[in-house]
Amino acid sequence: MMTEADYHRYLAAFNARDYAAMETFFADDFVLENAGFAVRGKEAFRAFYAFFHEYCAEEVTFREFFPGNQGFVANVVIRFTGLKDLSAKVLAEKGYQGMSVVPKGVSVEVEFYIHYLLNEAGQIRYIKGAVWVPESR
Repeated sequence: MMTEADYHRYLAAFNARDYAAMETFFADDFVLENAGFAVRGKEAFRAFYAFFHEYCAEEVTFREFFPGNQGFVANVVIRFTGLKDLSAKVLAEKGYQGMSVVPKGVSVEVEFYIHYLLNEAGQIRYIKGAVWVPESR
């Protein structure tokens, strides 16, 4: 089972862009489902983030950890900062058309509840995020 301390190590690896360290937390056949598309396996994970982090910096800030029977849910805030213009056309060409456009120089903070399912060895086998949208004022 993955503990909150393990998750903090995972986030530290993510924020450092240490994909090799992150992948030690993943099952070989893990799936990341996001914005209407899926990334399947470690090779696809690396390809997705090589593309995305060319256009956008991400920094994850931890809020809460909710352990469960088959995995856990984490509440995080992700700050996205555009490094190059990430247009709808570029996203569609790569097959990631469900993602949000992030213009160069713009920073946006988004709160997520991310559901992680684990395999019997305690590795992440499935990731799916839900975005929390605050009440309009």
